[in-house]
Amino acid sequence: MKRLAIALVLLASTATAVADDRFESIQNVWPTCAGCHGQQGQGMASFPALAGKDADYIISALLQYKNKEQRGPMSALMYGQAQMLTEAQIGTIGVFIQETLDKPSN
Repeated sequence: MKRLAIALVLLASTATAVADDRFESIQNVWPTCAGCHGQQGQGMASFPALAGKDADYIISALLQYKNKEQRGPMSALMYGQAQMLTEAQIGTIGVFIQETLDKPSN
C-alpha cells in the first residue's frame, strides 16, 4: 500500500511538472531565435531586441513574416524562420518573450 501511495505521488508530481511547462513546445525553437536575437532576447548586431516586447507585438510580427509581409530590412531573412512555425508555436513564443525576457537595460 505504501509503495502504491508513493507511486501515485510521483506520477502526480511528474504530470504537474509537464503541465506547468507551458513553453515545452518551443524548447527546440528558441535556440534558433536566440542565435540572432540573443539568449536573453537582448538583440545582437543588426538583429533587434525582443526582450521587453509584449506578446501581441511578437505574434503580429511573426504572423506577418509567415505571410511574407514586409516589416523592415530583415524581413526576407525572417520569412523562412516563421514559415517553420505553427500558429500555436508563434503564440507560445510571444508569451514566452513577454513573460520571461526582461527589457534590456541601456
